[in-house]
Amino acid sequence: MSDFQHPAPYQPAGPPPGPPVGPPSVAGCGGNVGRASVVGAARPKPVPGAAKQGRKKKRMSKRRRRVYAALIMACLMMLGAVTVAGSWFFSDIPAPKDLKFGESTTFTYSDGETQVAGYGEYTRKLVDKYEDIPDEVIWSLLALEDKDYFEHEGVDYKGTMRALVNNLKGGDTQGASTISQQYAGMVTEIRGDISYGRKAREAVMAMKLEQGTSKEDILLHYLNLNFYGRGTYGIEAAAEIWFGKKVQDLTWAEGMMLVMQVKAGDGSFDPRVAEEGSTAPLDRWTFGMETLLTMTEDLSDEQLADVQAQLDAGMPETKKALENPGSWGHNTPTGFITNPTDGYIWDELESRYGLSQSEFYGEEENTGGYTVALTIDKDIQAAAVSTASRGELERKKNEDGQLIDDNDDVVTDKAAAAEYVNEDGFFEFEDSNENAALYEYNKSMADAVAAVEPGTGAVRGYFGGVNGLGVDKAGMENPHPPSSTFKMVTAATAILEGASIDSWWNSDSPREFEGREDPVSNAGRTENTDMTLTDAVRNSRNTPMYAIAEEYGATTVLETAIRMGLRTMQNTGTGDIYRFYIEDDDTITYSLHNVVEDGEGYVTDANGNIDPLASVNGYDDDKNPIRTPLDLDDPRFPFDYEIGFGQFPTSVLDMAAVYATIANNGTHVETHFVEAVYKRDGTKVEPIRGLEETPALDAGIAQDLQFVGSTIDGDAGAIDRAYTGKTGTWEAGDDYPDDANAHTWYVGAIPQMSIAAWVGNATAESAPLLNKEGTTDDVFGGTLSYPVWKKFMEATIEAKGYDKEDWAPPVRSGSPIVEDIVNEDGTIDADSPYCAANPTDSRCARATPPGGGNGACDPISEYLGLCEQGGGGGGGGGGGGRDDD
Repeated sequence: MSDFQHPAPYQPAGPPPGPPVGPPSVAGCGGNVGRASVVGAARPKPVPGAAKQGRKKKRMSKRRRRVYAALIMACLMMLGAVTVAGSWFFSDIPAPKDLKFGESTTFTYSDGETQVAGYGEYTRKLVDKYEDIPDEVIWSLLALEDKDYFEHEGVDYKGTMRALVNNLKGGDTQGASTISQQYAGMVTEIRGDISYGRKAREAVMAMKLEQGTSKEDILLHYLNLNFYGRGTYGIEAAAEIWFGKKVQDLTWAEGMMLVMQVKAGDGSFDPRVAEEGSTAPLDRWTFGMETLLTMTEDLSDEQLADVQAQLDAGMPETKKALENPGSWGHNTPTGFITNPTDGYIWDELESRYGLSQSEFYGEEENTGGYTVALTIDKDIQAAAVSTASRGELERKKNEDGQLIDDNDDVVTDKAAAAEYVNEDGFFEFEDSNENAALYEYNKSMADAVAAVEPGTGAVRGYFGGVNGLGVDKAGMENPHPPSSTFKMVTAATAILEGASIDSWWNSDSPREFEGREDPVSNAGRTENTDMTLTDAVRNSRNTPMYAIAEEYGATTVLETAIRMGLRTMQNTGTGDIYRFYIEDDDTITYSLHNVVEDGEGYVTDANGNIDPLASVNGYDDDKNPIRTPLDLDDPRFPFDYEIGFGQFPTSVLDMAAVYATIANNGTHVETHFVEAVYKRDGTKVEPIRGLEETPALDAGIAQDLQFVGSTIDGDAGAIDRAYTGKTGTWEAGDDYPDDANAHTWYVGAIPQMSIAAWVGNATAESAPLLNKEGTTDDVFGGTLSYPVWKKFMEATIEAKGYDKEDWAPPVRSGSPIVEDIVNEDGTIDADSPYCAANPTDSRCARATPPGGGNGACDPISEYLGLCEQGGGGGGGGGGGGRDDD
């Protein structure tokens, strides 16, 4: 590792930094010497373009001239001596091109420009070309540090003599170091030496440096090497952290704000860090801007006018200082994607680009410096946050309104305060976003949304909560039962196995199934009827879905879901979360995750916290979770037939991906968060593999599913274009009223975008949903989640200007089978909807009741059961997943 990888922040020599020293009031070594003005108030403000005014000099006495001449000779003799002595010293100084550093990594939205987060030991960014640094930075720096930089040869002799005389006479210590001298000092790490010998060595090195290095390169590397406060190294990093900009986009006011930090590593010139009441930041900035106005030979009239306008407008507002500037932006909604502990980005970067997480950190030289453009679209993400965010959770307060912790002790840090729990035992949100779809609902209601682009698999919007370091309600760490939204997957399985959307299924409720202790019901309904597959999905019937899973295998339904984009599912019995993979040979494997206890306690994550997603079966030699082949011959493992109506929890993101496959005519494209990766020089990093594409369904099957979901909406009506979607609702736990529900969903897509919206209680997965009045009435997928989906989808359509596109008509793949509604004797109930629609089917003919045509039945026929053809109504309620959509 280079000795110069992370130089300590440069501190000015001498006493603690106070107000900076402005230009002395003398020229050369003559004139009256005293403290320079910080703000230059005595200097008249120059008019851009005006001619320079000559200054009269006082006539010095002969004796006085002799004294000054002797001082100058002494200075020159000292410099000459150290020039010879210092030549050997310079031989060990690395040239700018030989300095090697690590750099931090920046994450942006998909535009590659708008920054959302950073990752690194420090925030260090280097600029490669002098031409990439704007005049607003160059001349601001020179105005403060070295106005004659392009005129001298590394040493400002007049400035050095002036500083020497001032120091010898007992005035404030003045350095008079040029940019080249300062750069030499930083490189050799000799800034701790405040002796005049050090100053002489710097002067020698500066002159030697300028013999072999251009002024432009020295200036470039000076700006790259410096510390700018707030944990930032390099002018590019400073622009990012202070203003959220590229260095090329800085204004004069912003450029001055940054360069005035180069000698203020303690933050004394940072308006957000300086002591309260300190005028030092404003004074320094004003002085620098006013100095720029004197540089009429260097700046154009237009530039001078811009400087004057920005000076009049006042010191620019900076971004809030970050607590950890090396790794920042992860406590935001996109932090679930980028955070260093379990952000989704890291596995993908290693899998698709062959880059490990450590390579982005920049601790080692020549590492880091990447810009990772996320797939997240800035406008769609704004719509997601506006739609779903209800602010942070309320915190506990005492009677005086002070924040308190679990022990009722007063705390000043909001994060240290306990979460507020209302009289019902539920958390509540601050509900600070009036644009939120749930703004008027009970404050305990939480929601999450994810938007996946069909055809690309890119995640364009993602909201699992306001803090990416907290619990992710849209991701695999907090899955939810997808309920009836999963019925589109079950229907797809039936079609793949030879049925069609016109096939008929027994929708009796309750309905007994062999091998299941409790009957399955359709949300508590009592009915005896048959339905087509289309109607069974549209009317959210559970019993046909269980029958399909039983007929073709729960594992077959799972396989369909995986190929459509499902990557996580939880076993509600064990709590284990399964992660699924499609290997290169097209086989499906899984890894198992949960809280894991080893011989020394629980397995922890990078922060030392218990890891809720540790690998249950351990890790391979590459530290990847061990994978196990999925046994497709076992019809009921790892999930049972209840998978057919969505009992087993999965993520909001996965459901958006599944419906993106439907919208993409059956082809699943790998769900991903990385749009592109760029090296520090701007060149694109090519992935080591392409995005996986899985032909999950024939296009005709996808078109049939598009048709099935084309009429399913909810409160507030359908959107103004073709869509396909499905509602979903799941019941609350046993501790709550029988009519209470805990989860509602709406997942739907238009040709250009698939969105999943989930609503639940912020307190627990089993806690009930509450309406605007705080009761459990009328909270279903159509009434609660559909409005969230609709608001987000319509905002996305408006933001991106999507054209209206229609779905292709249904193909009606497969066969309209009726086996599930045929009685044991081969007949079909004559009064069933099937027979009403197909009166010529001979299986529907009602036999003439034995004993005559008046409906009477003789005892023998009754004994033989011949009088019961045609069936009747069903019995009482039953078990199974309740789903009132």
